[in-house]
Amino acid sequence: IGNYYKRYIRDMLHFRHEIFCAAGKIVKFLQDAAKEEGFSTDSDGGGGYSSLHVRRGDFQYKKMKVSAEEWYANTKEIWKKNEVLYIATDEKDKATFFEPFRRAGHKIYYLSDFNEIAGLDTMDPNWMGMIDVVVASRGCAFAGTFRSTFSGYINRLRGYYGLSMKDSWFGQLEQQKMMHEFHNVNLDTYAKEWPDAWLGIDADVAPSQDIF
Repeated sequence: IGNYYKRYIRDMLHFRHEIFCAAGKIVKFLQDAAKEEGFSTDSDGGGGYSSLHVRRGDFQYKKMKVSAEEWYANTKEIWKKNEVLYIATDEKDKATFFEPFRRAGHKIYYLSDFNEIAGLDTMDPNWMGMIDVVVASRGCAFAGTFRSTFSGYINRLRGYYGLSMKDSWFGQLEQQKMMHEFHNVNLDTYAKEWPDAWLGIDADVAPSQDIF
């Protein structure tokens, strides 16, 4: 019965079609830009670029707010050389803050770069974060902010897509590879997503390390 309700959440409680359509236009642009750099999409039409969620702003977990230099140092082995990166972030000074990634040769894009392409100016501003989530979730590799529910939902979508959690990371060094091992629910249930939300839910299979 647990899997029934997990499927219900996956299949029935999702973003509006307009949100996915706008995100799709951005994903297409990013993949075209990646192709110009020699990167290809995966067999399901995803990837081509990689993505990050860098939470700044009013994030209550101060230890998780690391500098851009730390972000790059902690994630540089994840990215391919000159890979196109999409960054979902609430950082106000994006041009300066993410300079370490640019210096390393990455082409960087943000949601604000796609107002015209995706028609964002004509959409409900409350949808912007949801569009950000969808675009970030389609990256080949993803690095998020530990304890951010925004990063958590990106990982949940990646799980729904069938992407390996071996390609999901955190920008905080201590927690960097936490998604690479099977963890069931602990006390931080609200702070990250757990693989039993998507593993084996289309059958009567209990999630375990064996099918992770």
